[in-house]
Amino acid sequence: MSRLDGGLPAAALGRLFPEPSVTAPFIALLQESGIAGFDLASIVVQQGDIPILFWPLFETRFDLSSFVEGWLKQLLKTAGRLIPSLFHPKILGVGLAEGEWSEIGIDPGIDENTFNAAFSLALDALQTLASEHNSDIVAFYNFNQFSRLPARLFEQFNRVQFRPCAQVPIDFSSMEEYLGRLSRGARKDMRRKMRVAPDVRILHCSSIAPYLDRIWQLYLDTVARSPIVLGVHNRLFFENICAQVPGSEFVLYFVQEELVAFNLLIVRQESMVDKYFCMDYAPGSAFNLYVLSWYENVRTCVERNIPFYYTGQGTEKTKAHLGASFIPSFILFRHRLVLLDRLLVWPQAMTGRILSRLGFWPAVTPPAGHKC
Repeated sequence: MSRLDGGLPAAALGRLFPEPSVTAPFIALLQESGIAGFDLASIVVQQGDIPILFWPLFETRFDLSSFVEGWLKQLLKTAGRLIPSLFHPKILGVGLAEGEWSEIGIDPGIDENTFNAAFSLALDALQTLASEHNSDIVAFYNFNQFSRLPARLFEQFNRVQFRPCAQVPIDFSSMEEYLGRLSRGARKDMRRKMRVAPDVRILHCSSIAPYLDRIWQLYLDTVARSPIVLGVHNRLFFENICAQVPGSEFVLYFVQEELVAFNLLIVRQESMVDKYFCMDYAPGSAFNLYVLSWYENVRTCVERNIPFYYTGQGTEKTKAHLGASFIPSFILFRHRLVLLDRLLVWPQAMTGRILSRLGFWPAVTPPAGHKC
């Protein structure tokens, strides 16, 4: 497979993923750092010598037994040996496993007919790659309604709901006004948890060399506790992100001068994006560091007049409790075996509930105060 960056220079990637998107610098960073368990590549369509369409790709094995314990793990390991295309499938995906949502790169100057023709060429190339690599599933991973995907794609692929991305519009001018918008119970809970704030030292920084070993260990410990892990970043990702992705900064949380949590953010004037929050579980829980980090991020947005705080996927109930609304996400996929393809999507609601209960699929809670 080709390189994730397609061999394109930074200027070309920037034209295909114009600001405020940060996908272009992330592609360059991931090309250098990689993701454990993933092969990264791309499809680039050119008009003459000019790239006009860019699809980031990943290839990985999805082992369902990794996400359960006990007798069910052993059962699925056996099933994976017998029917690997269902229980241990090879996935060829369009999108980035890293990010709040995936994007495809599009030349902003091309017309609709050229875009449609380029999209068809890319889709043919994707299917050729899938055949060459014996991929079980081809997927468009973690897109949302703002993604520029042609309507015909939804007719050719199955669609399932994925974890929504939480957001907090910063349409208030003070933290008191923010707290006043929460429910009475949420407001009381946050004020109670914030009582420990004076015992926590907070440091915003982009030069993390003195803390890199601890940051890396906190990340690995957090990944080890996570029920579903789609790839693991290498140390180089954290070491280089502030130098390569504009707006990157770390917020470090110290208790008794020990670094017990960090928050990786992308902070730009149009938005703050919360990439990772990782902590030492015992002191992090004792000092309510998740809530403290949320409060600190909202406060920073208010102070810097940043209009949106995007808080990522997962823990929807907690985020709704803290005032977030949600942007729905979805996955489009197709299994190479027609029978398994039908099995995975019919009936979708029942399949989704069963997979969620077994721990194979993220349960998506109904978003409170939904807003897109």
